[in-house]
Amino acid sequence: MKILHTECGKQWGGQGLRTLIEVEEANRDGHEAIAVVNEEGRMRQHAQERGTPHFPMSLKSSFDPRGATQLAQLVWKFRPDVICCHGARDFYLSLPYRALGIPIVRYRHISGLVTPSFSRSFAYTTGATAVVATADCIRRQFIEKNKVKPERITVIGEGVDLKHFEHGVDGVAARAEFGFGPQDIVAGTVAMVRSDKGYDTLVTAAKKACDRYPNLRFLFVGGPTRDGAWFQQVQDYSKQLGLEGRVIWTGWRKDVPQLMAAMDIFILASNGGEGQSRVIPEAFALRKPVIGTNVGGIPELIEDGRTGLLVPPRDPEALAEAVGRYVSNPALRESCADAGHELAVSKLDIRLRMKESYELYNRLLGRKR
Repeated sequence: MKILHTECGKQWGGQGLRTLIEVEEANRDGHEAIAVVNEEGRMRQHAQERGTPHFPMSLKSSFDPRGATQLAQLVWKFRPDVICCHGARDFYLSLPYRALGIPIVRYRHISGLVTPSFSRSFAYTTGATAVVATADCIRRQFIEKNKVKPERITVIGEGVDLKHFEHGVDGVAARAEFGFGPQDIVAGTVAMVRSDKGYDTLVTAAKKACDRYPNLRFLFVGGPTRDGAWFQQVQDYSKQLGLEGRVIWTGWRKDVPQLMAAMDIFILASNGGEGQSRVIPEAFALRKPVIGTNVGGIPELIEDGRTGLLVPPRDPEALAEAVGRYVSNPALRESCADAGHELAVSKLDIRLRMKESYELYNRLLGRKR
């Protein structure tokens, strides 16, 4: 197949990363795939660094004349079998090609409510040929709030590349880089530093937990978005609480598997908008005990007490207590890590996610498996 993925965002995060990964995996599988990216966005830089086939274009609005012309030239040259749209502006620029017989698939990555008005719901109820929800909570919301027909929606959750997040990943060098000793227990997260990822809750919980456990350290991996104001704000807050040396802020890093391998406990403290997290399956694959908040699609991955621990969002005391449960109970850490790893290997492999994607595309094209 020839598969065209489009993503209009200027910022960099899990949605853009998934788009690039799907393009890369499809090409490895013998298909032809390209990512259309915003010429003014950070995704273009990451696509260049990763060597992902991509096409930068103007994506200033849903009716961008220059962007529409650029996309028309690309479609004429590439002749895609299917167009997968990950954002609103790129969806509307791609919509005319449905009239030419090209299936348009609209992806929804976050669990935030789509306003149930005609203009906001159109892409999902009528406009796209099919809808991909990255978590079941998104599917349920579409059906209940936006009146999208269930048969239009396919749930394809997040996957993990087991080649990068399981086999031979070593965190020894990362622990040495930050001065973590063998006696230290390192809890950490990997997420863009923005308000919905719950870093303020994390910092408050870190203070409470560090006061109780002297050998506890925290490693926060992620860079700023937009102007970096929130990144500076939570770092200043961390300093105000006296956590210098106890909380390490790495900024954006390429060696995420090694940094996650250096952690003894993995935390995702999102407070809203989370689909089915990408980093939780990665932590599972690395056999890390996980703590997640009870929002979005996170409970679809974490069974409390078995594959991890669930806590309410914006509750630093509950988060600190969950960290304490792991610190004081190595057997619980081990059992949750083992159960999470089994789940990652059996059900969350990126190869399974790609198979589900191909089956959807083939169904839309009227092809047999």
